[in-house]
Amino acid sequence: MPRWVKAFVVAGHVVVVVLILLATGVFGRGHGPGRHLGGIHNDPAPAVGAPADPADADRVIAVSASDAMTFEPKAIRVSAGETVTFVVSNTGRLVHEFTLGDAAMQQEHRDAMEHMPAGMAHDTTNSITIQPGATERVSWRFGEAGTLEFVCHTPGHHEAGMRGEITIA
Repeated sequence: MPRWVKAFVVAGHVVVVVLILLATGVFGRGHGPGRHLGGIHNDPAPAVGAPADPADADRVIAVSASDAMTFEPKAIRVSAGETVTFVVSNTGRLVHEFTLGDAAMQQEHRDAMEHMPAGMAHDTTNSITIQPGATERVSWRFGEAGTLEFVCHTPGHHEAGMRGEITIA
């Protein structure tokens, strides 16, 4: 096969790979640490709260995620305006995630997860992926009084009951 034909075939493959990567969001605003398609969760409503600097945390709350599809504790109480760092440990052998937000944010995250390849990490300002045996942190300054959820959106986990509630007083 002539060299120019080989170069043309290789260039064609490179173009196809780049187009696939662009389409799946690997380049640009796609998934990865601190990124989500369409900027999801980057600007939560003030009532929900906002990401915070761990150095500003009023307290630290340890949470464990297990393969029994549970978080421990299942219920957490915080004060409006309080800054909390959640230290989430995955005690199992499956990948889990901890996503903090109101019902609308949870639905938005669930919808985004449908377009993501299985097992792809996608930490955002309100969500962390925790590999088996690992511990990750997320810090949050809570907004107004109300209720938020923390949920694992790994396929099938939320449906199996892997969620908890945060009461903001």
